[in-house]
Amino acid sequence: MSIEAGGLQVPVSVIIPAAGSGRRMGGGTAKQFLPLRGEPVLVRTVRLFIRCPLVDEIVIAAGDVEATRALVGDMPKVARIVKGGAERQDSVWAALQAVHSRPRIVAVHDAARPLLTPDVLEGVLRAAATCPAQVVAVPVQDTIKQVGPDGVVVATPDRATLWAVQTPQVFWADVLVRAFHRAMADGFVGTDDASLVERIGVPVRVYRGRPTNLKLTTPGDFRVAEALLEGDA
Repeated sequence: MSIEAGGLQVPVSVIIPAAGSGRRMGGGTAKQFLPLRGEPVLVRTVRLFIRCPLVDEIVIAAGDVEATRALVGDMPKVARIVKGGAERQDSVWAALQAVHSRPRIVAVHDAARPLLTPDVLEGVLRAAATCPAQVVAVPVQDTIKQVGPDGVVVATPDRATLWAVQTPQVFWADVLVRAFHRAMADGFVGTDDASLVERIGVPVRVYRGRPTNLKLTTPGDFRVAEALLEGDA
């Protein structure tokens, strides 16, 4: 349960930030606890990493620690469940501090992305052996417009250079820790973990994923995910 890098067997830790409230879903239940084909989303997501032979441990940052522990605390490879923070970045940092030993490769994956495929997961983890920062992403298919506050188009970026970033995002642990220290010192809050790493000058490479690696955010996303799982059944 490790990756060979530089002649060493490097353990892999997976961080799952799962402290979100799921406000866009409506109702009072966080989306990671909602059922997807009869099984909670978080259980499906955790199982992705249990099944991966490269993964050594799983650390979850939860909003409701007790409910999360009751749901997944006895699953294999779930090493620790820690209290998450107000922002996703706070949750990842809390989990990162609970990762066991270093040097280590750390993969950060959204709790609400339960459709990640094994080939993409293993591929991006192996790619991280030769690059300290990798992100799963897919090329953008639509034309993108940059729009000003007045609603007027400012520019049309070249679509060939645009990728939609997903998770997992995979880093050498020391790189991610340095990135978080810089972000905290600067008061910077990024929209993903890679943006923190970019700020310390470490190149981030893209690993091609699949459009089906959806982040479940709205009821419509759940319907699409149900249909995709129905097709795989």
